[in-house]
Parts: sequence; structure tokens; C-alpha cells
Amino acid sequence: QMKTFDLKGSKRENIGSKFAKEIRKAGNVPAVVYGNGTENINFVVSAKELKGAIITPEVYIVNLNIDGKVIPSVIKDVDFHPVTDEVVHIDFYAIKEDKELIVKLPIEVVGHAPGVKAGGKLIISSRKLKSKGLPANLPDRVVVSVETLELDKAIKVGDLKFDNFEIVDPKDMLVCRVKTTRAAQAAARAAEDDGKKKKKK
Repeated sequence: QMKTFDLKGSKRENIGSKFAKEIRKAGNVPAVVYGNGTENINFVVSAKELKGAIITPEVYIVNLNIDGKVIPSVIKDVDFHPVTDEVVHIDFYAIKEDKELIVKLPIEVVGHAPGVKAGGKLIISSRKLKSKGLPANLPDRVVVSVETLELDKAIKVGDLKFDNFEIVDPKDMLVCRVKTTRAAQAAARAAEDDGKKKKKK
């Protein structure tokens, strides 16, 4: 299940770039939450507290506590300052237990690929996959097993099947593959030559 993160915020009445500057000067970040019938709420959060939810590849369900009202949500969009990399604005999307959600989840590759044992190199083409499911069914990461991945073979989105959620990226999108290296090619040739010599005998 996706991890949760608690974040406190307070409503703000004044909207506009002038007020946003003042908010950031005070060490806070202007934010908005919307979606699933939730009215747009403009609020501010502490930049320091927010860091914990965004400096990680993990995806969280963020329990926003805005002046005592708790709204479960996910981060929808983050605007970073082009020079300082500080967060200048953040959008949250309110979620409902009975409504499916689409989020990009990080991938965790597990197992030992036979193709790597044969001298190939494992190339991971996708770091995150767009996953769809009910909030309670979404994991914190997508586990991809490479136990059967041979030399020059690949795993595509269409090869991945999960019980409680689905990957909605294009089916032919590459997830990972084992690429033949020069060393593996040389080893394969040597084995082939060896086989030919034995046959001659």
C-alpha cells in the first residue's frame, strides 16, 4: 500500500504573485487542493515540512490538515524555481476511497536475470510507471521480476500483470531489457568454436 504523509496547512485568502512572494519569504509555499468534488482551497504549507514528501522518489498519499479539516490527496504538480530549485507552488489532487486514481509509481527490479549471468547488461528504460487503481490497492512501488529475462530479451508494459491495479502506459513501452555486451558475444563465439572443435574430433 502507498505510504502516507501528514502535512499541515492554513487557508489563505489573498491570491496573486505579490502575496505569493511574501509567503515564500516567510518560509512557506503557496498551494492549492482540488478534485473529486472538493472545492478549490488555496492554502500555505511550510517549505521545510513539505520537503519530506517531495525529495523522495516514493509516492505518498498526503493527508492535508488545513485548519483542522483533513483532506487525503496526492501531489499533482510541483513548480520549482529555475535557479534555486525551491518549490514555488504545489498542486494537490483530493482523492476518494472509492474512486480510481492514476499515479506514477517508481519501479523496483527484483531477481537475477539469466541474461546477466550470461554476460549481458541489464538496462532499465523506465523509472516510473503510470498506475491506476483504488487508493487502498495502489502499492508504493511496482515490483518487476527479471528472473526469466534472457540475453537480448525485454520486458514491456504489456508483460506486466497485477491483481489489484493496472499499468496504463502503452503496452509496447519498454520497461527493461538485457543487452548483449561485447564480452557476452565473445563468450558465445568461444563456446560455439569449442563446440565445433569437439565435433571435428
